[in-house]
Order: sequence, then structure tokens, then C-alpha cells
Amino acid sequence: MRHLTISHYGTFLGISGQRLVVQQNGQVIREVALSRLRTITVCKSGISLSSDLIQACAYRGIRIFFADWRGQAVSALIGQNQHAVVALRKRQFEFLAGPDVQKVVSILVRSKLQNQKAVILYFSKSLLRSSPDHALWLRTQSNKLSQLISELNSSSLKQNWREYFLGIEGVGAKIYWESLYGAGLVPSSFQRREGRGSLEITNQCLNYGYSILSSYVWSALDNAGLEVFAGLYHTDRPGKPSLVLDFMEEYRPWVVDRNVIKMRANLEKAESLTPEIKKILGNNIHQTMNTLHPYRGKKLKLQTIVQRQIYRFCANMIKGVPFKGFHFKW
Repeated sequence: MRHLTISHYGTFLGISGQRLVVQQNGQVIREVALSRLRTITVCKSGISLSSDLIQACAYRGIRIFFADWRGQAVSALIGQNQHAVVALRKRQFEFLAGPDVQKVVSILVRSKLQNQKAVILYFSKSLLRSSPDHALWLRTQSNKLSQLISELNSSSLKQNWREYFLGIEGVGAKIYWESLYGAGLVPSSFQRREGRGSLEITNQCLNYGYSILSSYVWSALDNAGLEVFAGLYHTDRPGKPSLVLDFMEEYRPWVVDRNVIKMRANLEKAESLTPEIKKILGNNIHQTMNTLHPYRGKKLKLQTIVQRQIYRFCANMIKGVPFKGFHFKW
């Protein structure tokens, strides 16, 4: 347990010795050793924390994130012992103003398309027997994503490169979500992807899942000493962790979308995002982040891979070490 998500109204988080204590209605329902924690994400109003716990987390480098009712991270409590390397941050801003940033953005967008394709083929494989027509539809749609990837591979440096990459990403998203809807992999209530403030249950689950994923990526970026509010291609805006959004993109399809799709039966019966649904989805995402994947000749947990990918990006900025995206095997 490295990442803890709290989503029940009335929960109290305190400390006893070297352990975080979770209480509900005055009863202790869970205890976690502080040495095992990296982040705590609070996803509900009416949750209280003791000042002793906040201080203990600050000393140990445990980050506490708060998400609003939309699942959007709005605050982060980070101790003064963070690894803020001034030289690295200076290099980060220099890199953002140079031509090489386009290459990294191209890699991230390509990886997102690759992983969207992996999710489509993953479910296509599972539908081969039960619904061969839907399986064929998904494979046809995956070919469209392959064409977009080929276009990215052949593209050169562009003057309006941010708009170009966002456009490619938008076309890919349209193909991707139409594929999942057309194959009946999402509830009928899902008509299109909606972000903040959506009242549709599938979109609410996606937004909630992305907030959990963001805590992993934010923590990894902060461990490396990077400025999370200075993004590569997501627009800069006060309070917007643009770099977190940049590096989340390639993991969204496999880590969050795939787990939400697997909950289709639960969501068909639900009218709102209940604490029980949050618990199931949160547990599935944490389990995914702790699953072993092949990485550079080793088998590593996905959360470890995310951290190493961030370090590889830093090495790319400073020393020009080649940077590659992470692609999931379906």
C-alpha cells in the first residue's frame, strides 16, 4: 500500500505511533504504517485530518492531495523536504523554450494512441466468441488509430505544433470513444466523453479514476524535482498542473478506461457515483499500478515504471538520453 484513497463522508484520519489510523463513526476501520505510504488522496468533502498526521506526512515526504466533487485535484500538501532541484527546474524551462520539446510531445501523444489501440484490441480479443461482429468492428477501428500513428511518425517539426498534436489527440479520442460505444463496452447513457461536472455515471467514473492516476504521476514528477505547473503542451493556467496532465496521457487508457469498462455491469444499474463504486474502481486502479510489466529487461510494478519514465525524461532534458513512451501489451 503506497497510495491511499479516501472517499467516504465523515472519515477521520489520525495517527497512532508510526501508523495512520482511519476512523469511521468513531470506529477504527484501518491502520497503515506511514513507512508504506507515498500519497493520500481525499476525494470527498466532510473528511477531516489531524494536524499531527499532516506534520508526520510532511516529515516523511508523503503527499496529501484533495480532489473536488468533479474528481479534479485542487490542492496538494507537500512538505518542505521535497526534492526541488533548482538546476533541474531551470533546465526544464530552457527545454520548454527549445525545439526538442516537440519530439517529447510527439512521443507522448503517440504512446497514448498506442495504448488506446491496446485497450481496443484487448476487448476485441475478449469479444471474439461472444460477439464476433463487435470484435471485428473494434479491429477495424484500431486500424484507424494505426493510421494516425503513422502520420505522427512521418511528421516533421511544425510552427504551430501544439495545435497539431492536440488535433491529432482529439481525432484519436473521437475514434477511440466511438469504438467503445459502438461495441457496447460502455453503458448506453454514455454518449460522449465529458470532463468536469458531468452527470453521466461513466464519465463520473472516468474523472474519478483520472484523479487517482494524477496522484501517482504528480508524486513521481515531484520526486524528480520538476515543476508540475509548467507543462509541455497542455496550456499553462494558474492552479493547473499541466505537466501532470502531459505525463498522465499515455497511462489513462490502460489504467483508468480499461478498469471503468470492466465495471459496465455495475454502472448500468447505478444512478450516481456511490462510495461503493468509488471503492471498487479505486482498488482496481491501485491493483493495476501494482501489477508487474516488462520494462527494459525487467519485470517492474507499473508505479515504479512511471517513476523511471519521469527520470528518463529528466535524463533526456539534461544529457540527451533517448526517451521512449511506455506501451502496454494486450
